[in-house]
Amino acid sequence: MELIKSRTGIEKKFFDLCQKVVGEQGLELYGLDYISGQQLLRLYVQDPGTKTAQLDDCAKVDRALTPFIEEEEWMPQELTLEVSSPGVYRDVKEAILFKDLVGERVVLSLNQKMTSDDVVSSGEISGLVKKLLKDKKVIVWIDSFAEDHMLVKPEENSNELIKVSFENIKKANVEPRWEDIKDS
Repeated sequence: MELIKSRTGIEKKFFDLCQKVVGEQGLELYGLDYISGQQLLRLYVQDPGTKTAQLDDCAKVDRALTPFIEEEEWMPQELTLEVSSPGVYRDVKEAILFKDLVGERVVLSLNQKMTSDDVVSSGEISGLVKKLLKDKKVIVWIDSFAEDHMLVKPEENSNELIKVSFENIKKANVEPRWEDIKDS
C-alpha cells in the first residue's frame, strides 16, 4: 500500500459523494476503499469529537447513501456497501490523515530505512534514534505535519526529531499504548 495522493475516476465520484453524505450526518469520512472486482465500497466514518463511530452512526450513513446507490446511473449494478469505524489500530492510508494524528503513536513500514541525514535535531544522535535508523518498520510519535513529510520522534517526550517523507511510507497504522485505551 502506498499513501493515496489523489483519487480518480469512479473512486473520486464515490469519495466526493460519500464525503458530502457523511458530513450531512454530522460525521467525518475517515477513509474509503473501492474494490472494483468485488463491487465493494467500504467506508470508515467517525464522530469528529470522539474519533470513533457507534453502530447507529454507521447505520445512519448506510441509510443516507442507499437512495444514491439505487438511483445514480454511474453506480455499479450490484454494489455492496460496508460502513464501519476506523477502529483503534486504524490504517492511515492518506497523508493528510497524519495531520490529525500529531501527538499519537504510529507504526510505519518504510520503503527505505531512514538515515542520519533525516535526523533534524542538533546534537549527538541517541541510541533510540540509532535503533530506528536500522529498521524499515518503526514505532514513532508524530511531532508535526507538513505538506510532503512529517517529523517524528522515538519517544513521546523526546526532543529528537526525524524527518519522514510521505513517499517513503509503505504502510501506517495508529499504535496506541495499552494504558491509553484500556479505560476507553
